[in-house]
Amino acid sequence: MESGNIFSESDSFRAIICLYIVDLNENTNKKPHSCVFQGGITIKLLIVDDENLTRTGLTSSIDWIRLGIDEVYVAGDGLEGLHQASIHKPEIILSDVRMPRMSGIEMMERIHTLMPDTVFIFMSGYTDKEYLKAAIRLQAVNYVEKPLDISEVEETVRASIERYHIIEQTKNAESITDSISAAHLALCLTMPYPSSRKSVEDLSRKYCMRYGSVDLFHAAFTVLLQTDEQVDLSPDFFSRLQRLLHDFARQLHLHVIAAEKKPNLFVFHLFRKNSFTQNTVRTVTDFLSCHIETDNWYLSAGQIVGGIQKLYNSYSSAAIRLQSSFFYNNRTVLCSDPESVFPSRENPETIYEELTTALRNPSRVTLEELMDKLYQAIYENPSLIRGNIQTLYYRLLDAVFTQRRQRQLPGSGTQNSFDNTLDSLNRCFSYPELHDMLKKTINDFLNDVENYVPMNSSVYLIKEYISRHYSNPMLSTKEISGYASLSASYACTVFKNETGQTLNQYLTEFRLERAKELLADPRNNISDIATRVGYNDSNYFGKAFKKYSGQSPSEYRESRCSL
Repeated sequence: MESGNIFSESDSFRAIICLYIVDLNENTNKKPHSCVFQGGITIKLLIVDDENLTRTGLTSSIDWIRLGIDEVYVAGDGLEGLHQASIHKPEIILSDVRMPRMSGIEMMERIHTLMPDTVFIFMSGYTDKEYLKAAIRLQAVNYVEKPLDISEVEETVRASIERYHIIEQTKNAESITDSISAAHLALCLTMPYPSSRKSVEDLSRKYCMRYGSVDLFHAAFTVLLQTDEQVDLSPDFFSRLQRLLHDFARQLHLHVIAAEKKPNLFVFHLFRKNSFTQNTVRTVTDFLSCHIETDNWYLSAGQIVGGIQKLYNSYSSAAIRLQSSFFYNNRTVLCSDPESVFPSRENPETIYEELTTALRNPSRVTLEELMDKLYQAIYENPSLIRGNIQTLYYRLLDAVFTQRRQRQLPGSGTQNSFDNTLDSLNRCFSYPELHDMLKKTINDFLNDVENYVPMNSSVYLIKEYISRHYSNPMLSTKEISGYASLSASYACTVFKNETGQTLNQYLTEFRLERAKELLADPRNNISDIATRVGYNDSNYFGKAFKKYSGQSPSEYRESRCSL
């Protein structure tokens, strides 16, 4: 064998090498080599030739790993090549043209119907015009003469690999463009059809052409997903969910286009050429509910409609249902008209008046009955608006804290306690969660009323002033005692006699307890916390905190976050 050559048959042998594209999507379990080409893509090559010498020469004389070929398979004729291709899904097929049982061209045509994207390399020892024409039809870009030169074969394989990657990059770019167009169409379908008609018609025409049908929207419906804006979703939350739903919908012969309408509100339009029932809608929402990564969410499914012009009606019905979602428990799927389900209830404003009156002369039984009455009047009531209910509960919380102040109950003069409660109110994702928070606040109020021991009025004024001004690093005993209309020395004496603590000890303890509350939230910077609780020097704050709690601020935060 001559140096650099694989074969030594007649010099009249010519190998025409042609590139053609055939798709490939799956990997194989068999790994003769272990090279992964650029971008992490595994490249597999199938050699199809009826001459054993050719197959052996190609497999043994070329360093395929160095070229970027991860796996090499062989077949003895076109029929076996078709079988091997269906199993291993090679990115590149290097094949003879004329073979027994099935020619290379016939094999290529069969493979092309299944995998329209892999690079094909054809070899032929025949120089007749018909095969040359076939090579041209197959987009021949190169050929080598026999005896084959290794470097020429290698160069052609490299070109084929590069061609494959260019095709993949083009497909990815087209996929991104298609995704953007589909998302644009999904958003257009959330607007009234007359105003979005041109955009909808243009985009839907392009979408339908891609799938070879003009009637993909024969039956359709919309699903809306709302998540809690207080919860940080993973960066790939929407793309992952969209991909999972797309794969699942294919099993139901459904198409999916989706978009993020606004933060924490996601739109999914599902449609197909054939009709379906409400069971299909339920199957889709059940699937989605099992794959949402957070617990605080609502799903709302719109009515089934016919035709793309009516998809806005499905979106509108889903949006109307979603407006009442606040009055349901989280993780609820809304698939029926709430207006037809729930009877009318008592006016919440009337119950609010009864509750505020009962707080002035608190009775546990009476307040619990009124709270249950309020819940029944509001829960799952579609005629109510979320903002109005949140305002009503804010007023109830204010009434509770007003009673605490008037009774000088523990924490009654602490503004941050009220602020924390309001912050909890704003974070409530559902009405049941909001109601439970108010019940706990009233229960704490009742417990403090029952265990109340009257506080010296001067001490109460001192504590109230500290609760409002503790963040001032210049807060002094003189300033505090002046608010209570006492001299500094007398204020310190009264406070120590009544509480067992010095005024400065109480101020330090108050600041550091507030710091503990702020440290529980990892979003708060430790140096900012020091400033917020009245310490100009963060190092001094750290030492004071460790002396008080036995842990540094960072250690305390870590211990709280690990619970």
